[in-house]
Amino acid sequence: MLNIRDLKPGMSSVNIKVTVSNISEPKQITTGKGIKHEILEVEVKDETSTMKLVLWDEKIMPLKVGDVLRIENSFVTSFKGEWRINVGKYGEIAKL
Repeated sequence: MLNIRDLKPGMSSVNIKVTVSNISEPKQITTGKGIKHEILEVEVKDETSTMKLVLWDEKIMPLKVGDVLRIENSFVTSFKGEWRINVGKYGEIAKL
């Protein structure tokens, strides 16, 4: 398991345990290829830092502040200069 401070854009196969600290409203986006997706942005933290977590489509789940999550096979991106953990098609997320 990694810590948030260890993450950098371009990393893949990331496994991490985090706590939910803030949740935004789900929103619809359209990719450059014209494909529509629903995303949920969640601020998460561990003992080292905070970062946004992005859940896509079927990975979106009911969450509340304080939930502890185990995330496996995620990847890290930078969007508008902000680093994000993404749980995409091949990632797994579970409440602990």
